[in-house]
Amino acid sequence: MNLKNTLLTSVISTVILLLLVAFITLPKIHADLFHVPLISKITESTIFSDALLFIMSTEIPQLDNHLEENGMETPKFSRLLFEGTSGITPNNFNSLLNLELPGLTAYSNNIYTAGADKNSTNIPMESPPPDFEDLLKEDSNNKKTEQPNEESDDKDNAEIFIYHSHSWEAFLPLLGDSKKKPSDASSTDNSKNIVMVGSLLTEQLEKQGITTFHDTTNVTAELHKKGWDYYDSYKYSRQTIEEVMASNNHVNYLIDIHRDAQRKEKTTINVHGKNYAKLYFIVGVEHNKYKENLKFVEALNDRLKEKYPGISRGIYLKDKSEGNGIYNQDLSAKSILIEVGGVDNNKEELSNTTEALAKVISDYHMNAEKVNADG
Repeated sequence: MNLKNTLLTSVISTVILLLLVAFITLPKIHADLFHVPLISKITESTIFSDALLFIMSTEIPQLDNHLEENGMETPKFSRLLFEGTSGITPNNFNSLLNLELPGLTAYSNNIYTAGADKNSTNIPMESPPPDFEDLLKEDSNNKKTEQPNEESDDKDNAEIFIYHSHSWEAFLPLLGDSKKKPSDASSTDNSKNIVMVGSLLTEQLEKQGITTFHDTTNVTAELHKKGWDYYDSYKYSRQTIEEVMASNNHVNYLIDIHRDAQRKEKTTINVHGKNYAKLYFIVGVEHNKYKENLKFVEALNDRLKEKYPGISRGIYLKDKSEGNGIYNQDLSAKSILIEVGGVDNNKEELSNTTEALAKVISDYHMNAEKVNADG
């Protein structure tokens, strides 16, 4: 009888333990079972995140240094108090509008300048984190894949540095018929992913006479080597930028090129008889100098609207509630993140867009040099 009770107790304990492990490791389970809208709203808010970070920083002195190394600031108590009582975020005028205009937050919270499609469905869409294990297997199977040629490898004298925080972002038309869903659009093959777009832009900028250095690093593999994951992408690219800037006093422009996850009807346009992959400019607002980057982006966006109507989907402001919030844009007044096309765009459309973008950047660059010379 005692043996039977012991076995029954062991079985029950094992089942409870397995259920507990499943509950802890599968967030969706307890999110669905114990979903409370008010709690969700509180925990997902920027104020809650900042408050938690503030409390942790008071107990962990090393946290301040770690945040500073990654381009982040420890939240100030005065700012938290102001945001919590007023609902207004300093340096973000949109937060004031959101309080006064019902429904604005849900649709246009961070649209600074809208493109031709002025509706809420046109906002940039982040791709889901890729399966790093599959990407690493693909990389090991394609070690001999030829990489795109670069027009310039002048790392120490380049004026423009092009890189990719998410180098695995790929395009379905280049991956083959077996890849049909947006979630399939990931690859370490630089002839099929966003690195190819960087190579095309590098080539076009070189034709315009601007020395450009393009980093074609397999970010997936490098993150794996460091024991990091998807969420450390911008931490890794920040280190890359700092290394380049340490050896190069000429680099003025930092361009992080991504691709959006929206479908073709949102990311493609015909201008003057040619098909283009649309662009979306992303500006991080979680640093004190973001207005300098915004001014630069506005200049490029205005030139695109004039010369290639409809090619730009607009300018989108992102804070910590939607991702990193800084995107290394605190390192230079001309540091930008551009979403080039979407998962369905083909190489011809992407090539046409890089040619247009290179001309616009070149035009801005020449005017800036002229102003400096005259000054």
